[in-house]
Amino acid sequence: MNKQGKEDEFIRQFIGELGTENPSIGFHKSIVAKLNHVPFASVYKPVISALAWKIIGCAIASIVISVLLFLPGGQNSISLVDQVSKIPFPQVTISLPKVSLPVLELSSLVIQSLVVFIVLGIITVITTLTKWKIS
Repeated sequence: MNKQGKEDEFIRQFIGELGTENPSIGFHKSIVAKLNHVPFASVYKPVISALAWKIIGCAIASIVISVLLFLPGGQNSISLVDQVSKIPFPQVTISLPKVSLPVLELSSLVIQSLVVFIVLGIITVITTLTKWKIS
């Protein structure tokens, strides 16, 4: 104990004689200025961009909508598109000139593909307009 007390007394006397150092007037400002000029190591860039998320979301939504519209709900049920023809509509008689229009026999897969293509086209137009900030 006595030896440690002498060491403490010697250290106090030594520090008292030398005094403590004070930094220069502009020391703190120079350190802060050096810290502010350090560039960031990396900038966060998402793996999937916002446009890709929009396309993915619209693709999922169009798949869900096409499944609801074109596929039947169970074994004995029919799809919603097929049920539209059973709804009675009022008969309107209009005499038009005889024009033969081609009848397109499209499968449900082709119709689904057209719906998805149209939805993606609309998304592309909307995102292009928002990038140009036209609204």
